[in-house]
Amino acid sequence: MMQILCISTHLDMVTTKVESPEVNIRIYESLIVQQQQGSFKAIRLSESVTKTDMSYFEDGAENHQGYPMAGLPPRRKSQASLTSWADKSTLEILQLMGFPKARAEKAIAATGSNGVQEASDWLLSHVNDPNLDLIVPREYIIYLCPKGQLLDQVQQFWEDSLRQCGWNSAHIYHPHITLCTFFSMCDNKVDILDPLMELLLLELNQWPQVGPINLDLYTKNKNFIGYFVKSPHDAYVESLMVRLQQEFLKAGVEMKPQLKQLHLTLAFQYAPEQHDNLMRMAEKIDVQCPAHWEIQVFSRDAAIKSAEVRQVLKHYKPQQADELELNMEDFVFMDPEEHRTSPDGWFKGTSWRSGLSAYFPGNFTTKCAQMEIWTLHRYITLPNFSSVGKEDTLKRRNGVKTGQASLPPDLEGMDIDAPELIVSLPEKTQSSSGEYDNVWGRSDDGAKLYATVNKPISKASPQEFQRPLRKLLISRHGERCDFAFYKSWFEESFDREGRYSRMNLNCPKFLVSRNSYKNFAKDAPLTLIGRQQARITGEALLDAGQYVTNVYCSPSLRCVETATEILKGMRSPCRLRVEPCLYEWSGWCKPTMPQFMSPMELEANGFPVDSQYTPFLTPAEISMSESVADYYNRSFNFTKAIMRKHKAEGGTFLFVGHSGTLDACTRQMLGHQPRDPSGFRDKIRGCPYCALCCLEEESGIEGAVGGGWRVKERTSEADRWQLVDPPVLPLSHGANKNITWKMLLS
Repeated sequence: MMQILCISTHLDMVTTKVESPEVNIRIYESLIVQQQQGSFKAIRLSESVTKTDMSYFEDGAENHQGYPMAGLPPRRKSQASLTSWADKSTLEILQLMGFPKARAEKAIAATGSNGVQEASDWLLSHVNDPNLDLIVPREYIIYLCPKGQLLDQVQQFWEDSLRQCGWNSAHIYHPHITLCTFFSMCDNKVDILDPLMELLLLELNQWPQVGPINLDLYTKNKNFIGYFVKSPHDAYVESLMVRLQQEFLKAGVEMKPQLKQLHLTLAFQYAPEQHDNLMRMAEKIDVQCPAHWEIQVFSRDAAIKSAEVRQVLKHYKPQQADELELNMEDFVFMDPEEHRTSPDGWFKGTSWRSGLSAYFPGNFTTKCAQMEIWTLHRYITLPNFSSVGKEDTLKRRNGVKTGQASLPPDLEGMDIDAPELIVSLPEKTQSSSGEYDNVWGRSDDGAKLYATVNKPISKASPQEFQRPLRKLLISRHGERCDFAFYKSWFEESFDREGRYSRMNLNCPKFLVSRNSYKNFAKDAPLTLIGRQQARITGEALLDAGQYVTNVYCSPSLRCVETATEILKGMRSPCRLRVEPCLYEWSGWCKPTMPQFMSPMELEANGFPVDSQYTPFLTPAEISMSESVADYYNRSFNFTKAIMRKHKAEGGTFLFVGHSGTLDACTRQMLGHQPRDPSGFRDKIRGCPYCALCCLEEESGIEGAVGGGWRVKERTSEADRWQLVDPPVLPLSHGANKNITWKMLLS
């Protein structure tokens, strides 16, 4: 017997008895009990109740003793207009749960947009991660991966090659064909993958029926064994990726298709004496076996780009404060140099699950593929290359697209076993993806290598379009004290002994420590409003999904403070590179140059300065008699040198300078001549604080043509750059003049 407490619709407490000697079940949800005297709503209970059949709970049913069972009570009040939780996005739900927006977006991206549960679990496990609030975009890549029996054979080859020949660089990855180079995408843009994959699926369904992908084994290079994709599939895939690149660009993401030979690597960067053995094993693979292919989108934490990943084999509980807890099913990534520098077999690494870094016993882990800790966001089956139906090609799990760190768990009907990890530690460390790419440039048989797949030849260099594009953001500093209060700021803020006290609420409470207080006269700090202007600009750049890879700023204190506040607003880990080339026209500061703080002094005062950076010029090398044309040339030469220096890796750069910096650093990049002194003064006169401009490199690709692409012809370096709309709105506000209460007496 059991008693169920009920609350009537009139809030009267009653008790109803339910009896039965049969099977026990538990009540976890609300139970409605209807009696002849009225309707009652049961409170939630955890006690056991006995029933012989769940049909007793159906509307209108009676139990075995004749008691009438539950029916729906009438609704007295409807709240149907309230938004259902099911209608809210994962980001909205996480924010309602109390997680900050930036953290929630980071968790969603790290878990592959796979729902609230996985994202919240990730956030809770990373609660002590010191880098949790750093805004560093994840790196994405798109692979074409084999499935079915071909995958089984390739994985078996990798297991055998690892056991017989030791570790080589191919073991860093799972079997794949690279379709693009790594590209960065901010966490708040991860939702664009859904419509892009839908578009990709529509494009795939329009492909002609050309049969299975043909692979040609290549073993002539003593440092590489693998397959090349033969015609016509290579042309189809390349044109597809160019189409996808255009859609990424519309969303503000720079993805570069793989314009090298499409290939599937079996072994790479191995000992030369192992080549013949590896070749014999590769020849046993039957590439004509049943297989299908999937386009898979992965991402990885930028911190593991060149890291060695190790799988935990045995639990370890820390015994000292500087030790890392090891848990089964976790991975640890570390610098490969730890093998050389560690004196005792203890390595410093970072837990994949918690983000914590400390020392761990190396023999409790084993080296594994880096892709084990990548996130799989989306995967689409190529419909024309397999027997899978078109309606099944866009993979989902419980209505949610898959996101995980390794192979998809729901390979319907496929018997695929993950390779068994070998507990060993080869002496050779893994290489970065850059070293992996270099094999194509070092081949002794390059002509034959490229001729294998009959790839169409473009007039443009492939390297020209594989690297990420460059973008330059240029900002003026924020409001400065000496302009807000003119000379009275210095005169009224310091006494004869050089002691500082602020003369207005807009002045900073404290000043940085420097050699002499007199240096503030020509090198003034920002006002509090100026700092807020810079912080607002940084936050807006963060909201716009911008991530800067390098920051250069003028040595003026106001510029250093502005750059620091912008980086705080962006939550960026970048360090400032103080560059005197970005200082304003020296004609403004005659007769002498200000005494700037050195990078070491700035770093000692807490500014995030790269004190190891070597500037292009020192302040002493800037002529006090330079003309306006000289100033333009100084700014242009530095800008051109920086863009050339970072051409290979691309990225977004930030210059923080003065009112003239925006024009001086961009005008000649666009192919124009320096302005004359009058035009220069007119151009900068109305430049507001924290004004921002954006100089962007053009992609050079106009569109796809058949199986290739159309390349835009350039006649000069200036054709490469264009001024575009800044990624954030302008910042404006009204003046707030100084006032004294004594005016009320007049």
